[in-house]
Amino acid sequence: MRGDPGAIDSMKAVAVEKQAALAQKEEDSFKITSFLNNDNASAIKIYDFLNGALGEDWYDWEVETLERMLFIKYGVALEEVNRDKVLAIRHICRSDGCFFDWFEFNQVALSFSGCIAGFDALRNPSPGSVVNAVKTVNHIRPDRNGEFGIDVQKFICIIFVNEGLYICPPSIKSTVGDTMKQFVSTDMQELEPKIIDRYKQILTDRSIILDETVVDIQVRRLLKAEASALEYAQ
Repeated sequence: MRGDPGAIDSMKAVAVEKQAALAQKEEDSFKITSFLNNDNASAIKIYDFLNGALGEDWYDWEVETLERMLFIKYGVALEEVNRDKVLAIRHICRSDGCFFDWFEFNQVALSFSGCIAGFDALRNPSPGSVVNAVKTVNHIRPDRNGEFGIDVQKFICIIFVNEGLYICPPSIKSTVGDTMKQFVSTDMQELEPKIIDRYKQILTDRSIILDETVVDIQVRRLLKAEASALEYAQ
């Protein structure tokens, strides 16, 4: 080696390369651990990660096996909020229940918004949580073609109406738009085109100031629901 500087340089290069690879692996592991322990991590991103990291049949594993594999491969011990999201995702992969049972949908919506689902008392998700849940469930189960049973559709509409939102959020109109008409007055249905036009104006021009008119109040509530759903999906 003393007489071969090229060999020394080659060995140094290999050592640097291995050190860089190890550092990258440690950095990736840290990012994964931080992501899975972030209570605000979206259910869609968690689902996509599990599919890529554990294979597309991971949801057939027992819960204990799933948790053990995450710990062995990534050193992750799921904390309460994200453990609840993972279990909700796993349930959706294994069952069509949340497409037909309003109570199951309710629990899924709570889980996906970071509120641990409970079974001792009924808690209602917010409109934003509901919009997020519909989008997430459709992402996880594209084979269902976005088709929800009438009980779930009515439950979603009731949540909106109880929160004073009488227009279906545009992003899930194909899911509950027709059913929503059963829960609002004819006058409100006639105002829908104006509300949607005003909503589109706000999206393209944020400098517009909303008034306290019927139309603008509904636009404000639409914006809140859609923005909230986007926040949950980050």
